[in-house]
Amino acid sequence: MRNCPNEREIDRYLLGRLSEDDAREFEVHYFNCPPCFEKVRDRQAVIESVARKRAELLAPPTARPAFAFRARAWTTAAAAAGVLLMITAALVLRPWERGTAARSEDVVRGAALAAISPAGDVSAVPEALAWSPGPTDLEYRVELTGPGLSWSAAASGPTIALPEGVRAKIGRGIVYTWQVKGYAPEGTLLERSNKTAFKIR
Repeated sequence: MRNCPNEREIDRYLLGRLSEDDAREFEVHYFNCPPCFEKVRDRQAVIESVARKRAELLAPPTARPAFAFRARAWTTAAAAAGVLLMITAALVLRPWERGTAARSEDVVRGAALAAISPAGDVSAVPEALAWSPGPTDLEYRVELTGPGLSWSAAASGPTIALPEGVRAKIGRGIVYTWQVKGYAPEGTLLERSNKTAFKIR
């Protein structure tokens, strides 16, 4: 199986090292490229696993027998160190990826929002996007992208109607992605949803 030429962008995308425009362009590609989609999902799982292990290692210990804690701590530490070593090696060996600082958009201080609708295969062009509500004082920013479509808007509640002009650009059989981010009134990013894909059957 031949590698996709966009494969080298996966790590840069997952680590937030692509510009916003490049990230949107890559999302349109990987939702329509099954090999890249699988690799993004697999690498995201590794990154999330490392983050969970890091949180476990930094959490205060709970009461348990000393010998059980030491054995588990050493096993967890060894596994986390191995994964971190692999990720560090990958980053060091890719000099074209160095030098880009994390954007403030990459720092989420709260929980994730849940994208509700549309998701997966849907029968008709959606009239609105809906997500689980966050705290009452959140201001939402929604982004919808796909081939020939890039739309964003602000919302004060957990739904936003799609303008007729946007709905007219959504075609059958094409994968579109959307994401919602929740901001505090002073502009700090507090919550965001996963990027959610949908396609009109």
